[in-house]
Amino acid sequence: MAISVDQLVRELRGFDRRGEVIKAMKAGIRKPVPAVRKAIRGHALAVLPSSGGLGAWVAKARINVEVKLTGYKRVGIRLKGGRNSTGGRSDVNAIDRGRVRAPSWGHRTSASWHTVTVTPGWFTQPASQAEQWIAAVDKEIDSALDQLRRG
Repeated sequence: MAISVDQLVRELRGFDRRGEVIKAMKAGIRKPVPAVRKAIRGHALAVLPSSGGLGAWVAKARINVEVKLTGYKRVGIRLKGGRNSTGGRSDVNAIDRGRVRAPSWGHRTSASWHTVTVTPGWFTQPASQAEQWIAAVDKEIDSALDQLRRG
Protein backbone atom coordinates (compact mmCIF):
# COMPACT_ATOMS: atom_id res chain seq x y z
CA MET A 1 0.00 0.00 0.00
CA ALA A 2 1.66 3.15 -1.20
CA ILE A 3 -0.99 5.54 0.11
CA SER A 4 -2.10 5.89 3.72
CA VAL A 5 -5.65 5.71 4.99
CA ASP A 6 -5.43 9.41 5.87
CA GLN A 7 -4.69 10.25 2.23
CA LEU A 8 -7.69 8.16 1.18
CA VAL A 9 -9.95 10.04 3.61
CA ARG A 10 -8.70 13.41 2.35
CA GLU A 11 -9.52 12.42 -1.22
CA LEU A 12 -12.91 10.96 -0.19
CA ARG A 13 -14.05 14.25 1.33
CA GLY A 14 -14.20 15.97 -2.04
CA PHE A 15 -15.81 13.09 -3.94
CA ASP A 16 -19.52 13.22 -4.76
CA ARG A 17 -20.26 9.46 -4.69
CA ARG A 18 -18.14 8.68 -1.63
CA GLY A 19 -20.93 6.58 -0.07
CA GLU A 20 -20.69 4.01 -2.85
CA VAL A 21 -16.90 3.83 -2.56
CA ILE A 22 -16.99 3.44 1.22
CA LYS A 23 -19.71 0.77 1.07
CA ALA A 24 -17.77 -1.30 -1.48
CA MET A 25 -14.55 -0.86 0.45
CA LYS A 26 -16.08 -1.97 3.75
CA ALA A 27 -17.59 -5.05 2.11
CA GLY A 28 -14.23 -6.01 0.63
CA ILE A 29 -12.43 -5.53 3.94
CA ARG A 30 -14.98 -7.69 5.78
CA LYS A 31 -14.71 -10.66 3.36
CA PRO A 32 -11.63 -12.36 4.93
CA VAL A 33 -12.72 -11.69 8.54
CA PRO A 34 -14.28 -15.18 9.05
CA ALA A 35 -10.92 -16.80 8.24
CA VAL A 36 -9.16 -14.42 10.64
CA ARG A 37 -11.73 -15.24 13.36
CA LYS A 38 -11.07 -18.93 12.88
CA ALA A 39 -7.30 -18.39 13.16
CA ILE A 40 -7.68 -16.31 16.33
CA ARG A 41 -10.00 -18.84 17.96
CA GLY A 42 -7.71 -21.74 17.06
CA HIS A 43 -4.71 -19.88 18.47
CA ALA A 44 -6.60 -19.14 21.70
CA LEU A 45 -7.39 -22.83 22.13
CA ALA A 46 -3.75 -23.73 21.42
CA VAL A 47 -1.97 -21.28 23.74
CA LEU A 48 -4.36 -20.61 26.62
CA PRO A 49 -4.84 -23.12 29.44
CA SER A 50 -7.52 -25.70 28.82
CA SER A 51 -7.86 -26.60 32.50
CA GLY A 52 -10.68 -24.57 33.97
CA GLY A 53 -11.96 -23.80 30.47
CA LEU A 54 -10.14 -20.49 29.92
CA GLY A 55 -9.04 -21.30 26.36
CA ALA A 56 -12.52 -22.41 25.31
CA TRP A 57 -14.15 -19.43 27.04
CA VAL A 58 -11.83 -16.92 25.37
CA ALA A 59 -12.19 -18.64 21.98
CA LYS A 60 -15.92 -17.80 22.09
CA ALA A 61 -15.14 -14.06 22.22
CA ARG A 62 -16.91 -11.86 19.72
CA ILE A 63 -14.50 -10.68 16.99
CA ASN A 64 -15.62 -7.86 14.70
CA VAL A 65 -14.00 -5.49 12.24
CA GLU A 66 -14.62 -1.76 12.58
CA VAL A 67 -14.00 0.51 9.59
CA LYS A 68 -14.18 4.26 10.23
CA LEU A 69 -13.52 6.59 7.34
CA THR A 70 -15.69 9.60 8.06
CA GLY A 71 -14.28 11.11 11.24
CA TYR A 72 -11.40 13.52 11.62
CA LYS A 73 -9.56 12.00 14.58
CA ARG A 74 -10.43 8.28 14.62
CA VAL A 75 -9.95 7.15 11.07
CA GLY A 76 -8.84 3.57 10.63
CA ILE A 77 -9.52 -0.12 10.40
CA ARG A 78 -9.65 -2.16 13.62
CA LEU A 79 -10.19 -5.75 14.52
CA LYS A 80 -11.94 -5.82 17.89
CA GLY A 81 -12.56 -8.67 20.31
CA GLY A 82 -14.74 -8.71 23.38
CA ARG A 83 -16.49 -10.98 25.81
CA ASN A 84 -19.24 -10.46 28.38
CA SER A 85 -19.01 -12.15 31.75
CA THR A 86 -21.28 -12.49 34.74
CA GLY A 87 -20.22 -9.23 36.37
CA GLY A 88 -20.00 -7.21 33.17
CA ARG A 89 -17.44 -6.80 30.43
CA SER A 90 -14.32 -8.98 30.66
CA ASP A 91 -10.85 -7.59 29.98
CA VAL A 92 -9.78 -9.65 26.97
CA ASN A 93 -7.03 -7.11 26.29
CA ALA A 94 -5.40 -8.03 29.61
CA ILE A 95 -5.64 -11.71 28.68
CA ASP A 96 -3.97 -10.87 25.37
CA ARG A 97 -1.20 -9.10 27.32
CA GLY A 98 -0.75 -12.26 29.44
CA ARG A 99 -2.73 -11.54 32.62
CA VAL A 100 -6.00 -13.04 33.77
CA ARG A 101 -7.87 -12.75 37.08
CA ALA A 102 -9.06 -16.07 38.47
CA PRO A 103 -10.84 -17.17 41.65
CA SER A 104 -8.68 -18.99 44.20
CA TRP A 105 -9.84 -22.58 44.62
CA GLY A 106 -13.24 -21.72 43.17
CA HIS A 107 -14.08 -19.14 45.86
CA ARG A 108 -15.65 -16.04 44.38
CA THR A 109 -15.54 -13.56 47.24
CA SER A 110 -13.86 -10.22 46.60
CA ALA A 111 -10.72 -11.26 48.51
CA SER A 112 -10.37 -14.63 46.80
CA TRP A 113 -9.16 -13.53 43.35
CA HIS A 114 -5.57 -13.62 42.13
CA THR A 115 -3.72 -12.76 38.92
CA VAL A 116 -2.44 -15.60 36.75
CA THR A 117 0.02 -15.19 33.90
CA VAL A 118 -0.81 -16.88 30.61
CA THR A 119 0.83 -16.92 27.18
CA PRO A 120 0.40 -13.43 25.72
CA GLY A 121 -0.74 -12.71 22.18
CA TRP A 122 -3.71 -15.06 21.73
CA PHE A 123 -5.42 -12.31 19.69
CA THR A 124 -2.68 -10.04 18.32
CA GLN A 125 -0.34 -12.69 16.92
CA PRO A 126 -2.77 -14.44 14.54
CA ALA A 127 -4.47 -11.12 13.67
CA SER A 128 -1.19 -9.48 12.67
CA GLN A 129 -0.11 -12.54 10.68
CA ALA A 130 -3.35 -12.91 8.70
CA GLU A 131 -1.98 -12.28 5.24
CA GLN A 132 -5.34 -12.58 3.47
CA TRP A 133 -6.84 -9.80 5.62
CA ILE A 134 -3.85 -7.49 5.21
CA ALA A 135 -3.87 -8.09 1.45
CA ALA A 136 -7.63 -7.40 1.30
CA VAL A 137 -7.23 -4.09 3.16
CA ASP A 138 -4.42 -2.99 0.83
CA LYS A 139 -6.38 -4.06 -2.26
CA GLU A 140 -9.54 -2.23 -1.18
CA ILE A 141 -7.69 0.99 -0.37
CA ASP A 142 -5.90 0.91 -3.72
CA SER A 143 -9.11 0.15 -5.66
CA ALA A 144 -10.96 2.94 -3.81
CA LEU A 145 -8.20 5.40 -4.70
CA ASP A 146 -8.31 4.29 -8.34
CA GLN A 147 -12.08 4.82 -8.41
CA LEU A 148 -11.69 8.27 -6.82
CA ARG A 149 -9.03 9.36 -9.27
CA ARG A 150 -11.01 8.15 -12.29
CA GLY A 151 -13.86 10.29 -11.11
